[in-house]
Amino acid sequence: MIDSKKLISTQIEKEIPQFIRMDYPNFVAFIKSYYEWMEKQGAPYQFIANTMNFADVDRTSLELLDTFGKNFLQPLPDVIYDQNNIATLVKYIEQYYSARGSEKAFQFLFRLFEYKDDADHELEFYYPSYDMLRISDGKWVNERSLKIRNPPEYVMEWESGELRGDLSGAIAVIDEIKLYETSSGISIAELFLLEFDVMHTPEKFMCGEPLTVETINEQVYTSSTRREPEDIYIEFFPENVFYGIEITKRSKYNIPDQRVKLLNTGEGEDASVVVDQTGKGVVTSFTIIHGGEDYQVGEKVYTEGDTFGSGAYGVISAVGVNNTITKIDLIFEGHDYTCCQAVKVNSLYGKRAVLMIETDDIGYLKTVEMRNFGVGYLAEDTTLEFNTSMRIYDIYRDGFIGEHIVGQTSGATGVVEFWKQETGVISVNILSGEFVAGEQFIGINGGGSAYIYDMAKAEGVMVDGCICRYKGRYLNMDGHISSLKYIQDSYFYQMFSYMLKTEQDKSEWKDYVKHVHPAGTIGFSYRDVVSQYFRESYGGFICPHLETTEFYKFRWQPMQYHGGHVRYEGNTQIKQYKDLVIDDISNININKLDKTGYCFGSEINIG
Repeated sequence: MIDSKKLISTQIEKEIPQFIRMDYPNFVAFIKSYYEWMEKQGAPYQFIANTMNFADVDRTSLELLDTFGKNFLQPLPDVIYDQNNIATLVKYIEQYYSARGSEKAFQFLFRLFEYKDDADHELEFYYPSYDMLRISDGKWVNERSLKIRNPPEYVMEWESGELRGDLSGAIAVIDEIKLYETSSGISIAELFLLEFDVMHTPEKFMCGEPLTVETINEQVYTSSTRREPEDIYIEFFPENVFYGIEITKRSKYNIPDQRVKLLNTGEGEDASVVVDQTGKGVVTSFTIIHGGEDYQVGEKVYTEGDTFGSGAYGVISAVGVNNTITKIDLIFEGHDYTCCQAVKVNSLYGKRAVLMIETDDIGYLKTVEMRNFGVGYLAEDTTLEFNTSMRIYDIYRDGFIGEHIVGQTSGATGVVEFWKQETGVISVNILSGEFVAGEQFIGINGGGSAYIYDMAKAEGVMVDGCICRYKGRYLNMDGHISSLKYIQDSYFYQMFSYMLKTEQDKSEWKDYVKHVHPAGTIGFSYRDVVSQYFRESYGGFICPHLETTEFYKFRWQPMQYHGGHVRYEGNTQIKQYKDLVIDDISNININKLDKTGYCFGSEINIG
C-alpha cells in the first residue's frame, strides 16, 4: 500500500498554477485521473513508489519473493520454496555461501531434508586420511608431572589451567590431574603438564617453591606472598620425588626389568625403579672351564639360540690328552648380544665340555626406569642396591627362580629373582655376606646347585627433584602397522577424500551436495541398509557421489538360514568380487553358495 502523502494525484491541484485550474478545469481533471490510474494496484507508479519495499524480502510481493528464491537459493532443495522459508533464507544465504566446503554447509543442507521428510536424518563425516598409514607419523609424547600433597577438594577445576612457579619462572599447562593416596594414606594430586614454551619448560620447577594456578575461568589460586586481593590463597608446593639415578658403575650382565632396591631412612615412600635399557655387545673370546673329551680340531663352537644375540662362532684349534679342548679360535664375534648365551660344540663324539663366552659390553647398564616416582624422597636419605648378576655353570636342578641360595665357601645368602637357562645368568638379591667367583651355591628349598663363574653389580646414587619424567610413549596408533590402518591408495584412502554417512538415499541429495563439495577433494557416501532379511546390517554401500563411475562391491556373509531367508549376525565381511548389479538387497540369491559360504549375487552396485 502506497502512503497517501506519496500519491501524485492528491498533489495535482496544489502543483498546477491557479490560472490553469480556472481556465482549463477539464485539463486538470484529465491529469488527475491519469495519475489516479497510474496509482492503482499493479499499475506502473505502484512499482516506482514501492521500489525500496520490493528490495526488502520481509515486505516484497509474493511474485518477487519467488524471484528472490530463484536468483539466490537455486542450489537448495525445493522444500524451501514457501514464503516464510524464502524470506528467512535469503537474509542468511551469504553465511551459507561463505561456509561452502565446510561441514556446516553439509549439515545445513541435511537439516532442510529433515524439514521436508519430517524425520531425523543424522549426518556423520568420516575422513579416510584419519585411518591411513603414514611413515613416521607417530605422535610421541614425553609425559612430565609434579605432585602436591593434600590437595584442595576443588583441585580438579585446575585442569587446562596455567601453572607457574614463583621462584623458578617455570610455566606449564595442566593437561590432566590424577588423585590417589600413598601407602601411608597421604592424599596426592599428580598434575600432568604440557610445555608452555621452550623458555619456561616444566623441568625448571623447583621443590618447595610457591605455585600459582590460573584456571580457564580466570580464577587464581596461589601460595605466593605476591598476590592480588581477589586471588585465593592456598598452600601447595611441588613435592620431592625420586627424580632419577646417576649411574656410577655400569657393570655387565644386567637384565631389563630387574628390580633396584631403595633403602630410605626419611619420609620417602612408594618409589619403584627397574633396569630399563642394557647395552649390546659382541663375543671377544671363548673360555674353557672344562675341556671335556673326544673332541676334534676344526669342530665348530657356537652360541646357542638367537634371542639375546647371534652369529658368534669359533673352531677348536688344539686338543690335549683324551682329546680334551685346550684352545678355541674366535672366527666371528657375532652381533647384538644383550645377554650371555650357552655355548655348544658341533661334535660327533665330544662330550662334557663346559665353555663360556667372554665379553666387555654385554648387558652393561645404560638407563633405569622409574615405575613409580613416589613422594618425600631426598638423596641424602636414600641408598640404592642393585641385584648381583652371576654367570653360572655345572647346573643341577635348574629351577632357581625364588630360590634361597647359600654359598658353600663364603656362606653368603641371597634370593634368585631372574633365571633363564639359555642365558647362563641369574640375578640375585643379596641378603647377607658376599658370594665369591668359583664357589658352589646350593638352593635351600629345591636342592639345586651351580658354580659361579663370575659376577657383576651396578652402582648408582639417587637424584632428587620435583618433576616426574615418565618414559615416552605414542599417543595413538598413527604411523604403526595395525589392522585399523590402511595403505594410501590415492583414491579412497588419501589426504583429500571424505565420506558422508546418512540413512538417506543418495539420489535425494547428490545434486545439491555438489554445490558445497570442497574443491580439490573427492567425496563418498555410505548408507546403512536395513531390510527384513538382515537383522543387523552395516555398510550397505560405499560409492562416489560426484562425477565418478567406479564403485565398491560388497559381499554379505550369511551365518544362519531360516525358511529360505538369510539372517545376518556379526560383523560384515567385505570382499571385492565380480560385477553384479541388483535392484534391491532383498533379491539376494541364497540358494547358490560358493565354497567359502558366501552368497552369489550379494554384491551391491548402486550408481
